[in-house]
Amino acid sequence: MWITGASSGIGRALALEAAALGARIVLSGRRQDALDEVSRECEARGAQAGAVLCFDLEDPAARAEACEAAPGLLGPIDALVLNAGMSQRSTFLETKAEAFDRVMSLDFAAQVDMVRRTLPAMLSRGSGALVAVSSFAGLAGIPLRPAYSSAKHALAGLFQNLRSELSGTGLRIVTVYPGYVRTSVAHNALDGAGRPTGAADPRIEGGVDPAKVGRRILRAIEAGPTEVKVGFGLELRFGLFLSRRFPAKYASMTKRHAGLA
Repeated sequence: MWITGASSGIGRALALEAAALGARIVLSGRRQDALDEVSRECEARGAQAGAVLCFDLEDPAARAEACEAAPGLLGPIDALVLNAGMSQRSTFLETKAEAFDRVMSLDFAAQVDMVRRTLPAMLSRGSGALVAVSSFAGLAGIPLRPAYSSAKHALAGLFQNLRSELSGTGLRIVTVYPGYVRTSVAHNALDGAGRPTGAADPRIEGGVDPAKVGRRILRAIEAGPTEVKVGFGLELRFGLFLSRRFPAKYASMTKRHAGLA
């Protein structure tokens, strides 16, 4: 299993849950020290084998090198979990084009490139799993996240397309929609100028344990549902219902909750 964004949050939790099952895991992210720490935790949990492949997902050349190198570390990639990404906290008009494009590049274009480079080997073997970590924002637009929501919708759409095109090939195509999960996603989110906000979100801090998301992902890879919604709670379930059935009411409600009304 190859996990991007493995140094913290959902990626780290998934790695630890997989390690407890004796998985072979390649950990990727930008922070070598953090990845090394997760690798040691995985070893202690019982991972059959582990490797660290540190690279910047925003760098096309680094992505290409990583995709070339990954199968040589622990053997063929049987599951690729696209977890790395970034969020934002600014209105559309407040978001500079460079910041918008950066989020779209990392959260969508880079993921497309990773799929393009790893899918052929899986198809040739007739087995494997591709997992995209989208978001509630990939199901319903949320104020102050125009680029993030756009990218997550696009990623979900791509995986719906792949699920149809690759049906019957032996591959599993899984989309995960986390809601409120205790991660640093809000703290690392970009403002309109493209700078990290460093701000906490109480709803995320009070969200579900990332380990729960990790366990749900593992079940989906094995034989579970191809679309996983986790950490929604009553608020997000109601919001998703409103967005589908009463979009105008959903728009006014979310604008008010975002403090824009």
